[in-house]
Amino acid sequence: MDYKPGSPPPGHNVLRPHHVDVFAMILLAFKEFHGKLPQQFLLYIYRFLIVEVSEAVQPATHQQIVDFLKGAPRMNDLNVHNFILAFESAPKQLTNVAQLTGFFHSATPLYTDKSGDEPSILFRRSPFGFFCRRCYTGFSRLAFYGVMELLKDYQSWCAGDTKAGYGPVEKDLLTGDIWLFTTMSDYGSTAHPQAFEAWEKGRDTGDNVIGPENLRRYFEQMFHTNNDSGIRQNALLNLIRMHYVRKEYAAASKLLQEAIAVARTCGDRVTLQHCISMLHRLPAPTGVPVLNEIQPDLHPLEVLYDVAKLLQPQSGQPLTLAFEKLAHAIGLYNSWVDLRRISPHERERLGLNAMQAVLWSTLGCHGLAKVDESIVQAFSRWGDDDPNRLNSLLNQAHRMARNGLYEDALISLVQPRTWRGLSLDLYQEWANMIWHILALRISRRGQRRLFHDFLLPRQPSSSTFVSKEYFFDDCTTPLPPMGDELHQVMSARRRGQAVTAIQPLLQSLWNSEFQGRFPLYRLGIVLLADVGLEFGMSKYCRSLIEGILPQLLPGHEVEYRALACYTLGRCIIASSDSEHCPAAAELRSSLPHLLMAEEDYVHLEMFEAASDVQWLLMVVYHNLGMTAEGAAVYERYNCSTAKVRMYEESPVDEEAERVWTLVTDVGVQLAGR
Repeated sequence: MDYKPGSPPPGHNVLRPHHVDVFAMILLAFKEFHGKLPQQFLLYIYRFLIVEVSEAVQPATHQQIVDFLKGAPRMNDLNVHNFILAFESAPKQLTNVAQLTGFFHSATPLYTDKSGDEPSILFRRSPFGFFCRRCYTGFSRLAFYGVMELLKDYQSWCAGDTKAGYGPVEKDLLTGDIWLFTTMSDYGSTAHPQAFEAWEKGRDTGDNVIGPENLRRYFEQMFHTNNDSGIRQNALLNLIRMHYVRKEYAAASKLLQEAIAVARTCGDRVTLQHCISMLHRLPAPTGVPVLNEIQPDLHPLEVLYDVAKLLQPQSGQPLTLAFEKLAHAIGLYNSWVDLRRISPHERERLGLNAMQAVLWSTLGCHGLAKVDESIVQAFSRWGDDDPNRLNSLLNQAHRMARNGLYEDALISLVQPRTWRGLSLDLYQEWANMIWHILALRISRRGQRRLFHDFLLPRQPSSSTFVSKEYFFDDCTTPLPPMGDELHQVMSARRRGQAVTAIQPLLQSLWNSEFQGRFPLYRLGIVLLADVGLEFGMSKYCRSLIEGILPQLLPGHEVEYRALACYTLGRCIIASSDSEHCPAAAELRSSLPHLLMAEEDYVHLEMFEAASDVQWLLMVVYHNLGMTAEGAAVYERYNCSTAKVRMYEESPVDEEAERVWTLVTDVGVQLAGR
């Protein structure tokens, strides 16, 4: 068997060169120098021996063991010095078959009970005693040719050839001449995890040849002695999951039919339930998501994915149903852990918190969403391919970018602790989010030329970019429901024809209120007030904005707050001819809202919108006779218009180029692991 770090201990024991060195250290410590070594030195070598005996890490080389002993405490002690000299001379004293045979046979008194009540030095079931018994038994089974091979490999290994003696052992009864006595484990090769490890590496690095081939090799191994291993459906299920993650739904659907048939033939209910759940995950032709019915073998995470289906606006279901489904997933997971008596998986538990964060954010409760995101980030390991941690970081970065913190959002994503350890599939999501953040900043600045010449050609292959998401384009690709209707309203408002978009606006308001998507509902109310100004309904529109403004003032959506404050200022100005309140007082009361809108738009780098607010501010200051303040706003207005022209003419953005160069370099490093 080829030894790999982190692999489980071998079921078939084969003597390797490092076993001889460990065996020699035990003989010296418990036989030749028993009772003569100082306690500090004994503790030092005990800690080393217990790690080597457990075979939990890659074995140390001969030179590493010698260097380890030379760094031991109490080197000035004579017995310690003699111990190290005796160990260094072991390769010179084991040069022929007779010496190697005597060496292994000299260990039997260590774990054999002596006459009378005197116990042996090592208990037979102790780690060191069991190791010595296993080495002695393995050596006793070797034929003369096997002993010669072990001796030759040991001498080469001590000379510096670290691969000597670590090749695979052929289990062919016709030509196998290294065994004197054979056991059941010598008649055939058992399953080893190296092929599955290679499959996981190929899957993570995007290798479509090595990955599936090693998956086939792994499941073709002998797992038991029956005629049919009965696990071919597991190989198909792993391939299906790979195609699903890469959004290759046609290939996944084709393999699913085969996997379901194989699982039914084998009577594997658990794998069959996994395949049916994967079938429900694939996009339905009708667009209506298929929800899972809770059954004994249904995994709780499949119910959790039903929450993600209900989160899609296309489902047309209120968020209360998604919260109800989330409660089902939590209860099913707790029952799953209790009834099956398994330890809870940290990644699965954090998945529940990650989904709660998305639900609270969609509902508009950003404070509660931050609590769940903090839980995910606090208890998940960085530098791992944990999708829960990555998704929480991506959602947090997107929220920061929407609020104008572009640099902070990019810094949080390009940190090595964020992308280190990601698979190529998760890397695609990471790169896609960085691309969208850059696109958001460029679109707000009005850099259409830079977007089409630099950013759009570098769009990730997995990106679901729709130009209407950032620009007022006549793109045929629709946005999700409610978003597409609001885009129609804003496009008509930009053309001065907002009156023609009342029907989609009212439809969006009804759907967002019914589904509980209150951020979209608040935006719809602001746009409704803006449209109402076209009809001269300034007082009613003002009451609408004032009713919704307390929910926008905390600044969870800075752009919504800026638009609401700008619209409220216009409503106040439009109603300034009231008989109950002087016009000057009304104009003065609009100033705080307009100044907040200006500050928010400048913070978001939306200088075209900021110039509109500044123009209105100049008009207000002129009517109030505030010349100094009007002159200051005029300077800011000139600065904003200058930046608009500069960004329109600028063909390059050095910061965006550096960020995207880093993204491509990270992709190269992850693919070359």
